[in-house]
Amino acid sequence: MTDHPRLARPACDINHVISYGQSLAVGYEGWPALSQTQPFDSLMLGGSVRPLRDKAAVWQPVGPPVFRPLIATVQDGHTGALLTGAQVAALPEHAGHPGETVLEGALNFWRGKQLAAGGQPGAQRLLGSSCGVGQRSLEGLSKGANPDLFQRLRDCVRLARGAAEADGLSYGITALLFLQGENNNRGTLGAASGTAEYKALLRQFYRDALTDLAAAQHSVPGLFMYQTGGEYATDTQTVPQAQLECALEDPGVFMVAPSYPVTEKFGHLDPNGYRWLGAQFGKVLHRVLTLHQHWQPLHPVRAEVSGKTLDLDFHVPLPPLQWGRPFIAQRIVEPKDRGFTVLDGNGRVGIVAVQFTSPFSVQLTLARRTQGSVTARYADKWHGGRGALHDSDDEIARDCYVYDPHTGHRPGANHPALIGRPYPLQNWCVAFAIPARNPDGV
Repeated sequence: MTDHPRLARPACDINHVISYGQSLAVGYEGWPALSQTQPFDSLMLGGSVRPLRDKAAVWQPVGPPVFRPLIATVQDGHTGALLTGAQVAALPEHAGHPGETVLEGALNFWRGKQLAAGGQPGAQRLLGSSCGVGQRSLEGLSKGANPDLFQRLRDCVRLARGAAEADGLSYGITALLFLQGENNNRGTLGAASGTAEYKALLRQFYRDALTDLAAAQHSVPGLFMYQTGGEYATDTQTVPQAQLECALEDPGVFMVAPSYPVTEKFGHLDPNGYRWLGAQFGKVLHRVLTLHQHWQPLHPVRAEVSGKTLDLDFHVPLPPLQWGRPFIAQRIVEPKDRGFTVLDGNGRVGIVAVQFTSPFSVQLTLARRTQGSVTARYADKWHGGRGALHDSDDEIARDCYVYDPHTGHRPGANHPALIGRPYPLQNWCVAFAIPARNPDGV
């Protein structure tokens, strides 16, 4: 079950969507900014979706705490100052300055869908704010940590509510976008990396967010997550599995998409990648909160091994299953064995072939019969945290892929087949590690 009987809908005058987590919640290396004009009527608080101070345990806006049209900005990573186009174009290749975030793509996509479905301009507007802090574990982002970075969420909500009240507008928190897991998946500085431990932390964070931020509301903001992966994948995939299980088990928690299919910069996303992933967030926000659809990501529901074959059945949002090609950095790749790994009591089992057997099923032909317990993995570290499986969703973003070398794009972003075309929004399979049933008992 993933829906919630009191899930918040965008019914207030100001409907706040807040991103929280690590650097991908902040937009590190997301320059040059792409979404520099507001196509509808969505808002940010102050001169950026981010605060002035990157890592402080307060959320201080850039300029006065007043509503402004939602656009992407690039900020100096040390001072928080907004950078000009010329300054951005002159940045060295891996400067970590934050720029485009998932918020701009998410809210612009969602708002466009709302208005196309009969929403009224100027009514029930969306507000986007980023409260994340880079290089932090979930423990370090949770309530009561030292420093108490959770206070950034409280400050942002207090200021946004105050700005709405000053304008005579009703206010509510509609959704939390959660982008975290890299530090925990690697166990950085002792961060909890086990599936059970991470699930407990994530559930406590969501409870605290509802209690501290939305206690006055009659409805509950949903928690919309990505799944950690790509360069941050591990062999065991404990944290990505924990994220998936929370989304499948907990009311109000939704997994939007894995992070691996879009363009990036060897860990952080590039500006197209942030906006692309943002459109995926917007798509799921619209389907869940506007259309009231039940949502689950593309994920396995059964694995069974028999002889030299392993069969996997999937929940597929829009069948049939298809093969695609994800990115490593800004380079299109074809993961070996489509991203699948099989392990048994004797170690890794070779894969001879991978094929579809139905619109919902994949069969792996193995190089030998398995022995003992068998585990099927996908998009693990062995495959660079990537796989090739997605569904047939033909939804496209309203925004198009951009390449302009004069504004700071690097040559690797030059993909003629993508430039000027809307980002495709198929649903890619999430990473997983699941046991395979063995009816033969061998």
